[in-house]
Amino acid sequence: MPNRIFFFSDIDDTLMQTRRKTDFTQSTVVGGYTKEGVENSFFYEGTKLFIDTLIASNITFIPTTARNLDSYNRTVFAKEKAIKYVILNFGGLILIDGKIDSVWQERMSQSYSNIITIETLFDKINHHLASLEIELVVKIIDNFYISIYNKFNLDNKRVLDEVREQLTVFLEIETDFYLYENDNSFAILPNFLNKKFAVEYLIENNNPILTLGAGDNISDLDFMNLSSFRLIPNKVPIELG
Repeated sequence: MPNRIFFFSDIDDTLMQTRRKTDFTQSTVVGGYTKEGVENSFFYEGTKLFIDTLIASNITFIPTTARNLDSYNRTVFAKEKAIKYVILNFGGLILIDGKIDSVWQERMSQSYSNIITIETLFDKINHHLASLEIELVVKIIDNFYISIYNKFNLDNKRVLDEVREQLTVFLEIETDFYLYENDNSFAILPNFLNKKFAVEYLIENNNPILTLGAGDNISDLDFMNLSSFRLIPNKVPIELG
C-alpha cells in the first residue's frame, strides 16, 4: 500500500545549513559536499534523527528545494533509496524514483515557450545591473532562472539594498518574472516557477490523506500553505500569517 502521508520539506536552512551558519558547539552530521568533495552542509544531530525516522516510517518524505540536480546529488538525500519523489529547481524539475517526470517536464517546456528566453533575460539583467558598479556573480541556472549572488560583499546591507532596489525596478518592466531573496542571494524566476505548483501537481496525482510542509523562507509559504500542517524552524524571520 502506498504511503498516504506526504511531507514536503525545503532542505537548506530548514533541515541543514552551511558551515558559516552552523553552531559546531552542538553535535552535527554532514549533509552535503562541494563539487570538490569538501563537507559544506550540516544537520544538527536531532534534525538528522528526525529525518531518518520519517524516512523509515510510513511517511513519504519529499525534498522540495531550489537546488539543481547536480547540487542535490551532493547531499545525503540523493543516496537514500526510500525517497521516491524530489522537487528541484524551485519546482522546475520533479524526479520520480530517480528519473525525470516527463509529464511535468513537458508542462514546464510549454510554459517557457511563452516568455523571453532565459539567455535574453540574463543579458537584460546584466545590462540593468551594470550601473551599480558592484561585483556580483550572475548565472543562468540550468536554463530555469537567473541567480545573482553577492559573493564579494557578504552581509553588506547597503549593497543588498541597492541590488534589491535595482532588481525591483527591473521587474516593473519584466512582469513575467518575480524576485526571490535568500541571505546574500537573489534570483529572478518566471512567475510559473514556484515550488507550490510542483507540490500541487504531486498532491493532485497521489491524493495523500495528510500533507506537511516545512520551510524557512517566506517564499516557502506558497507551498506550505497547501499542506495540512506547516513547520518552520526556530530563529527564522518568517511568520505563518
